[in-house]
Amino acid sequence: MPLLYQTFVLVRREKIKKIIVGHILPTGTVALVLKKLLRVQYIVSIHGLDINLTQASSRKRRLAKLIVRNAEKIIANSNYTKQALINACGCDATKVEIVYPCPNISYEPQEEKIVASIRDKYNLQNKKVILTVSRLVERKGHDKVIQALPKVLEKIPNAVYLIVGAGANLKYLKELVALLKLEDHVLFFTDIADTELPGFYQLADVFIMPSRKLAGGDIEGFGIVYLEANGFGKPVIAGRSGGAVEAVEDNVNGLVVDPESIIEIADALIKILSDEALSKRLGEAGKIRIAKKFNWFEQAKRLIALLS
Repeated sequence: MPLLYQTFVLVRREKIKKIIVGHILPTGTVALVLKKLLRVQYIVSIHGLDINLTQASSRKRRLAKLIVRNAEKIIANSNYTKQALINACGCDATKVEIVYPCPNISYEPQEEKIVASIRDKYNLQNKKVILTVSRLVERKGHDKVIQALPKVLEKIPNAVYLIVGAGANLKYLKELVALLKLEDHVLFFTDIADTELPGFYQLADVFIMPSRKLAGGDIEGFGIVYLEANGFGKPVIAGRSGGAVEAVEDNVNGLVVDPESIIEIADALIKILSDEALSKRLGEAGKIRIAKKFNWFEQAKRLIALLS
């Protein structure tokens, strides 16, 4: 296979002593073979969904266990992912270290004229802005937020929901908006550049992504976007699922809800949007958490220790 050959050549040429692979399968297979051939140690970094993919067949399950057993260390992006790996592969818990992913976004405030241009272009003056930034896939929970919106509008009639991202669920979500007659309260942004994102975060009153576990095992391993929103001092709402509850501590930097409950989602939105003191407290606590823990300076020290 090309990946194995190219990696083999690179390891020999550069005299590489240790490899980090980003998934158990298929790249972990390459690392396992190179360990056998060249005695090169390897570390596997896991994210959540990749564990579930190893359970698709008995062959993949056996191979995953072999890869994990022969790895020098395993890096997990959350305690949830660590436990999922242990359950799936029988991994030695002492081999697994947690290195949290951190936001890669500039928190420098956008010029007011840029933020104002977005506000004016989309008629967001005097609106309570609800924001989700993510791929448009089922587990992210956009549909549940849309279904909760009529209840929110009863209490917060000037609420508007901005959905930033693209994906396979776009058509379905637009149909759902039309069915509920929410066209004036839900706006889609499918081609926003990373450089424009800070402006949307600054406009938001609350960030929400009620991720849920799907029948096939797809689940949120962590959730960097919650931290991105916190970095702008915004309160966040997460689904009680997977590693999201490590990114969001209930009533600390945000609220955690049952991701299948439209009522809980609506109540959480109403609670934050109608209570400025609560909103401010949650947002400021989120900024403090990032400064203390969820930043690359702190997490890189953990990674360096693993490599030394």
